[in-house]
Amino acid sequence: MIKITIPDNNILERTYILDVLFQDFFGLDILVSESKTDKYSIELPNKSQLIIKDAFFCKYPQDLEYLKSENIPTSTTEIINPFCKESKLQILFGENKFVQHDKEIICSIDIFASSFFMLTRWEEYVTTEKDEHKRFSDYASLAYKANFYKRPIVNEYIDLLKQMILKLDDSITFKKWEYTASITHDVDRLRRYDTFRKYFKALVGDMVHRKNLLKCFSTTSNYLSYKLDLRKDPYDTFDYLMDISEKHNLKSHFYFIPSKLNEQESEYNIESKEALKDINNIQNRGHFVGIHGSYKGFNNTEVFTKELKRIPTQVEEGRQHFLRFDNPKTWQIWEDNALKTDSTIAYSHFAGFRAGICYPYSVFNILSQKKLKLKEQPLIAMEGAVVNEFPQTDDFVKEFKTLSNTCKNHRGNFVFLWHNNNFKVKEWEDYAKHYEAIINSII
Repeated sequence: MIKITIPDNNILERTYILDVLFQDFFGLDILVSESKTDKYSIELPNKSQLIIKDAFFCKYPQDLEYLKSENIPTSTTEIINPFCKESKLQILFGENKFVQHDKEIICSIDIFASSFFMLTRWEEYVTTEKDEHKRFSDYASLAYKANFYKRPIVNEYIDLLKQMILKLDDSITFKKWEYTASITHDVDRLRRYDTFRKYFKALVGDMVHRKNLLKCFSTTSNYLSYKLDLRKDPYDTFDYLMDISEKHNLKSHFYFIPSKLNEQESEYNIESKEALKDINNIQNRGHFVGIHGSYKGFNNTEVFTKELKRIPTQVEEGRQHFLRFDNPKTWQIWEDNALKTDSTIAYSHFAGFRAGICYPYSVFNILSQKKLKLKEQPLIAMEGAVVNEFPQTDDFVKEFKTLSNTCKNHRGNFVFLWHNNNFKVKEWEDYAKHYEAIINSII
């Protein structure tokens, strides 16, 4: 048993982050007590002591007093990990100071407040800067401003904490993690030519935007072929995606928007025969179906609950459409609807580690101050975000491997997203032909 003494303020926030790091990530039992102190005192089984200085919560002793934009760090410091010279650390709260004795290590980096900042995303609650979809702006994040958005810095804190503990007591056995790759597909569009309206819209696009008359003939040919059941619709890539996943002993996760036509951002009817056919096929082949919460449902309990009931099968996981996330409303809505795993936390304009981690973790409602049952499994790389940052094909392909290697180094989970409709269309042809090679490189 590891005994941890914490300061007697912000108790719920402190116990949450200790639970996540020690129990969820390390698999270690802890006993937490409170005292009038300015540090975390961690007593290990052999009676040695690890001291972590409190550099954040001690400044804001009243409940929720810390939730202000001015409390976000304006800068960070990068250092070499003194316990592993091959790795770096980013200091959000605290200072670069370590003191070592035979049975004691004093660390002045506030690992716990820094991890809490990244995992709970309280930065997004207090920041008013939003993008055109009323999302927290990627460019407003501390991780982007300080250029550590490509690093899972919470995993780096976990490694540091583990290294210090083992330095003091090498008899402790930690939970073992293994690298995994999660292949997900947001079904924003089910079919390209299932209605005449969509065909006509594509035709106008060929003439007006692409100014390509030959493309008009191709579009018409594809539409007629689909209607005559001579070929698959270009968005109907479900079998192809499952074939690739099965070839590499993987399962695909397909997230469907539970919408009906004429609703905002709706491209298909979840209750249509095509949608039902696809969902049955996916499940019959042993893959997974989840919810892709609609554009309006991310912070509206009534809308989300109504739409969840439309999905013709029980689901436990998913992601919000357009990655819309309202902290803590979105997580609480998912919790209240008994969903188990969300995968919305991601950057929309580039790939990286928005929560600073590549492990699934229990989320925290910063307003009710409760640890929820819901797990967040952060999305690391979405094809649209990667192409936005790396339009050259070689760089595009390389980015997936680079990020997956980072996850492999931490034995984490690389969550990957490629939309089903981004294959047999002109703007994606050069990238899509590398899809299987990308899958092969990230497993």
